[in-house]
Amino acid sequence: MEQHTFRRRGLGLRGVDDDRVSPGYVLYAPLTSNTAHLISTSGEEVHKWTLPNRAGRHARILPNGNLAYNAAHPDSPNLFPMWKKYCGGVMLQVDADGNTVRKYTDSHAHHDQNHLDDGTILYTTLEPLTEEEASRVRGGIPGSEAPDGKVYADCIKLVDPWSTSNESSSADFETPRTGKERGGAKLLWSWRAIDHLDLSRFIQHQDYPREHWPLINSVSLDSNGDIVASSRNTSSVFIISRATGEVIWHLTAPTVNQQHCAHEINPETGDILILDNGVFRPGLAVPFSRAIIVSRTSKQILWEYKDTTTGGLGFFTPFMGSAQKFETTGNVLIAEAATGRIFEVTEGGDVVWEFVVPQVNDYSKVMGKQELEEMEKIGFSYQSNAVFRAYKYTADEVPWLAKRLKKD
Repeated sequence: MEQHTFRRRGLGLRGVDDDRVSPGYVLYAPLTSNTAHLISTSGEEVHKWTLPNRAGRHARILPNGNLAYNAAHPDSPNLFPMWKKYCGGVMLQVDADGNTVRKYTDSHAHHDQNHLDDGTILYTTLEPLTEEEASRVRGGIPGSEAPDGKVYADCIKLVDPWSTSNESSSADFETPRTGKERGGAKLLWSWRAIDHLDLSRFIQHQDYPREHWPLINSVSLDSNGDIVASSRNTSSVFIISRATGEVIWHLTAPTVNQQHCAHEINPETGDILILDNGVFRPGLAVPFSRAIIVSRTSKQILWEYKDTTTGGLGFFTPFMGSAQKFETTGNVLIAEAATGRIFEVTEGGDVVWEFVVPQVNDYSKVMGKQELEEMEKIGFSYQSNAVFRAYKYTADEVPWLAKRLKKD
């Protein structure tokens, strides 16, 4: 009998409502691989990229048709036990054939490396705090700092990587300021969490280690050019003024709990779509995940999807995940990331498409010996089909695909 639960329950396409599913192709990158996959709504793989590095996080297709791929930096240092699980650092653009067109690196980048339409990259990285700075960070498990006793804190950078050369490293942990050149790439804007966050409001959850604060897992631009950020460890979605660096909007528990992938979906109203993981919901014993749309003006939930057919138990990802809303149909594509389940729901909450990532592997083929040893220490030696996010694209957004499919 098959012993792996995901294989036993079934992989690949699980169901489709052809009349109501949004047309297009779904992109995902398994975290135990160095590949990215594009599939149709019938579950058929229509294109595959094989990349030079294992997936650090997710992949996207850019307006120019290239694949933006965020890979794990092979020389990223061992900062603390969970670091190798979620570090990124190699930010690639590749063409349809998998040829590298552009490359930018930061060995301390993690989670979101957002390749913007104008060629710039908005991304999260980190640096160690001084002892004085670390002493001001509140919350977390006492004594759970990194092995060297440090607390690492997030920075956000906006860079133009293609100004002269393509390589940059944050190994010296310096944080250059706006307009300076570094490693051949132009730094357009930078921000340090410790300089701008109110430490009485952005408190680390009591069950998270103090090694990394506030653990920003998504960054994006809103229609004003300000930064929408999501902090997992403080259960906070907040907006940073590009002009001043100050927090101008803040949403926290109980509305969001350990959330991911917060981004603006309506330029007129500023409404924000969020994948709300819900590991530690205040006052509730049973966790569940949901996708929500929150009003920028009132902070009220305007729309919500959770699996009401199972009392919430049918949809839960304790970490990672994404939600993407389509203007044409109003449907939302959701990645239940930890289990590799990708599904689409209508505004009314009906599931119209479901697919389970069939690439179930461990990290042994894509990680070095030292990385594998670190993963085993934290209990990540099992086989997984996890993805960080998933995105869907219309045929018009992948113009080269039609020619390839016709040729094949």
